[in-house]
Order: sequence, then structure tokens, then C-alpha cells
Amino acid sequence: MNHVPRSIRRFARRFTDAGHELYIVGGAVRDGLLGRTVTDYDFATSATPDEVQRLFRRTIPTGVQHGTVTVLFEGSQFEVTTYRVDGTYADHRHPDAVHFTRSLDEDLARRDLTINAIAMDPASGRIHDPHGGREDLRRRLVRTVGDPDTRFGEDALRMLRAVRFATALEFDVDPALRAAVARHHAEITTVAAERVLQEFEKMMAASRPSTGWRLLRDTHLLEDLIPELLEGDRPPAGAAAVDGLFDHLVASCDCAPRDHATLRWAALFHDLAKPRCSGHDDRGRHFHGHDERSAEMATAILTRLRASRERIEGVRHLVRHHMFGVHGDSTDAAIRRFVSRVGTTAAADLLVLRRADICGKTGAPPTDPGLLRLEERVTAACREGHALTVRDLAVNGRDLMTELRISPGPIVGILLDELLETVLDNPEQNTRDQLLTIARRFADSRLDTQTADDGGS
Repeated sequence: MNHVPRSIRRFARRFTDAGHELYIVGGAVRDGLLGRTVTDYDFATSATPDEVQRLFRRTIPTGVQHGTVTVLFEGSQFEVTTYRVDGTYADHRHPDAVHFTRSLDEDLARRDLTINAIAMDPASGRIHDPHGGREDLRRRLVRTVGDPDTRFGEDALRMLRAVRFATALEFDVDPALRAAVARHHAEITTVAAERVLQEFEKMMAASRPSTGWRLLRDTHLLEDLIPELLEGDRPPAGAAAVDGLFDHLVASCDCAPRDHATLRWAALFHDLAKPRCSGHDDRGRHFHGHDERSAEMATAILTRLRASRERIEGVRHLVRHHMFGVHGDSTDAAIRRFVSRVGTTAAADLLVLRRADICGKTGAPPTDPGLLRLEERVTAACREGHALTVRDLAVNGRDLMTELRISPGPIVGILLDELLETVLDNPEQNTRDQLLTIARRFADSRLDTQTADDGGS
């Protein structure tokens, strides 16, 4: 395991000098044994919360009812939890009661996975591993502490955690664990949507989230959480099967950047509505409108999962526009209109999404020179500084009302939109004098038409 910082050794000495045990537990031990950098440490102790608070001047009672105290020590915050034994789990999520114990083994026995049930003495570096977690790390295996049916019956979230760890660590799943998840999958509905989303978001940051999505499918968890992803093979009434859709969606998700969660969600959902939009004409099968319908479905799913408004809107926007029609040989005006319609940030993201979509079909990043040309031209359009929104015009609504002597109302917005269309066609028109001349001509024509229409009514 990586070197334990001296500040943590001094922290541990406070406990041992007072006659208490203190061990590093959880992810810090697991990651250290895997040779990964450790920056976050959690601790388990034989000391009660009251005893911990008496040892240090500055503490925060983070969750004393469950034995957790946050200690502020030498500029760091350390979370310390008293050894405990959990009672029964009537709701498949939270223990009905928590009992403190002086036994480290009893504390480790209540944990979910063997790779998370390893403790280390910070002073000596000695590893305490009563459940074979180190061997499972060596075998690259996710396995529960004890009987998996018992573990998942206690806390249904553990099923998702097992999937997430297997995906993030690229480990295999113990066959007994997999079978137990399939037996208990319906209990996942007792878990709060926010906690489900947290596990999904962590899974999406893995190198290959498709591993997790397939495991969720194979253990039936997906049908309880996002059944829409299964509609390619199990179409609802009025829809049609789309062979290979699930594989394409999860492969596209893998191909999207792992540090851009919104893009990964958009890749996962971009063709979601194809079964519901399937049709035939003289040219063969089509999926007209699936972009808009997929955006609606993505919005509904992420809303159900209690995602942030920013995440929902970001995914919805990318999915809605992923069928954009510009290409490497489009006119400059068409490129500018595309960027204007979707926004500069989304324009770049949509090109990445297009790459992920192609990669999800072919299994490799695209090498199409036309796509590269389009990317170059979109980047140039975003950097040229030409007007792409009404806010970029050389005039604003107040200018139009003053110079044209018109009152506030819909006509002002109509004029600004018309001016933007003009400037998107020809950026050199974006001068105050030129735009006012065009606006005056258009307003005279529009107002004259409206007056004639009013007079003839």
C-alpha cells in the first residue's frame, strides 16, 4: 500500500495513546493495495463517538447516531466511525438499529463487499483481512462479505454498488453474487432515486460503462430502473423491435469522453425512441422524429432519477439535435446557422456525439475526412467572431424602437430574428447603419401588410 502520511500516523497515535484502536478502512485500503493514489481516508475505531469528541478540540457530529464523527486535525478533515453491528433492515435500505462494538471483526463483517472489508493499522501498516479481500483483489473479483442473499436483503443499494465496482475496477463478478442480484432485483425500487443516480454517475465515469449496463440488463436491474433501454428487444405496444439497439447505445456510451457525463448520457439515449418511431415507406424502414422523441424520453428518465436541471437540459439538447444535417461541404451560412441554432458549446459537443455514434456502430473511432472537415469549419465559425445570436447584432431592441419609432411588442423580436438571418447569410451586413436600413425596410413592409390586413377585416 502507498505510504501513509505522517499526519495520519500522528492522528492515529491520539487514539492508541488513549487505549483505543484506529484502522484505515474502505476505499483507501482497497485503492492502496491496487497501487492507486490515495487522497481520501476513512477510519474505524473502537472509541465511541463521545470518546472521539473528547480526544480532539475540533469535531463535527456528522452522524453520531450511526457512530460517525468528523475530526478537524492539522488542516485536514478525517471521518471516524465507531465499530458497529447493524440491526435488521426492514426497509431493505437502512438498519433499524445500530449497536456499537469494540470488535473490528464484527464491524468488517457488516460491510458489503470483501474488497471493501479490509483494514490497515496506520502505525504498522499491518493488514487485517478476515474475508479474503486481498485475494479477491488479486483475482479481480467482486464478491460479497458472507451470503449475498443476506447482504442484498439487508440493503438493496448494495446490488448497484457491486455492479458499479465491477465496472469501475474492471473486475469479474462472483457467480453467486450475480445470481443473488437476479433474485433480489425488484427490491432496488426501495432505493431513493438520488442514490441510484449517484451509482449510475460513478459507473458512467468508468473506462467502459457498457460493462455495467450489460450487467444491469443480465441481472434484471435495468428493467426496474431504465426499462426504456430494453425496448429494442422488448418493444412496448405500438412499437417495433430494433435489433442491436441496446448494444449500439452502450457502445456509443463507451465511445463518448469519460470525463463528460452529459455526453455519455446523451450517447446512451440518442436513439432510444427508434422502436417507438419505426415505420416503412417505399425507401424502406425509417425512424422519422426519433431525435425529438428520444429527447423527450431522456428527459423523462433523468427527471425520474432526480438528475439536476443542468444535466437534464444538457442531455435533452444534445439528443434533440444529434441528427443535424450539416456536413463538411455545407455552405458557410449553413454552418453558421447550425452553430446559431444549437449554441457554440453544444455544436462542439454534437460533433463529439456524432463521433461516438459512428464508433458505436463500427467499433472504432471514425476516420471520415468529411467529418474532420466539418469539425474544422465549426471550430472556425465559433472563433471568427461573427454574429451567431441576436445578442451579437450591432443593434438591439431598444435601437429598433427608437430609430423606427415602433412600440414594444412582437414586431421587435420578429425584426431581430430577420436581421440575424440576414447576418448569418452575410456577416458583413452586421453594422448599425446597414441593419437599421434593413429593419426599416422590413418594418415598413410588415406594418403596411398588417395595416392592409386590418383594414380589410
